[in-house]
Amino acid sequence: MMLRRIITHLRKQEWTAIAIDFVIVVLGVFVGIQLGNWNDARLERAQSAVFTRALVADLHADAVLYRGVAGYYASVSDNAERVLGSIEGRGPLSDEDLLISAYRASQIALVPVNRSTFEELVSTGRINLITDAALRQTAIEHFGFNFIEAAADDGRESDYRSLFRGTMPPDAHRAAREHCGDVESADVVALDYHCVLGLSDQAIRQAAEALRAEPAMPAALRSRINELDVQTRDLIARATRLERTLSSDTQP
Repeated sequence: MMLRRIITHLRKQEWTAIAIDFVIVVLGVFVGIQLGNWNDARLERAQSAVFTRALVADLHADAVLYRGVAGYYASVSDNAERVLGSIEGRGPLSDEDLLISAYRASQIALVPVNRSTFEELVSTGRINLITDAALRQTAIEHFGFNFIEAAADDGRESDYRSLFRGTMPPDAHRAAREHCGDVESADVVALDYHCVLGLSDQAIRQAAEALRAEPAMPAALRSRINELDVQTRDLIARATRLERTLSSDTQP
């Protein structure tokens, strides 16, 4: 309709009317663009708020998770200390308690972190929707290195775990895994609860004697204890960093 009016005015050489129609067209285009930009900005702000809340929730959960895993490894370390003390004659353990603690000293935490929101932001190129610079940088650093996976890898490859599995008789190891392994708890997983192996006295005695007789066991235990100390400190430090950032105002 507007185009027909302009053509009609041109034919009649009605320049004032042509100018008015032109201004109307320009204003209409400008207003349309501005409305589109305003709507895009509104949608971006809404997306930013949604992703920020989701990322904050993931980081809060990971802070709790890191402290839970740190507590788990503190328990693993306590068991390693008990085994070392028994082998070195500083803290006697019964044969069955020795086997249980030795098994628990070899354990690792296999728990996932909450990466879904961060991975979606990165994979879609929308990480800048997180407008809080401190929150964005903390998330990049946090998800750039997984301390939980690193601790599990170190434990899996430790000399103690390899030595223990090479020394522990299969029936005793199987019994420890089935009756004295990880159980779910509010703090990720738990190790220190009462259990029995359900093996004969002879089987327990023979397995304990094998562990005590292994000459490399004390050094492997000391290495594992020192490694666990570092891992626990790293996990707590990461949890503290997350909590510090999240305690500030993270709304976009």
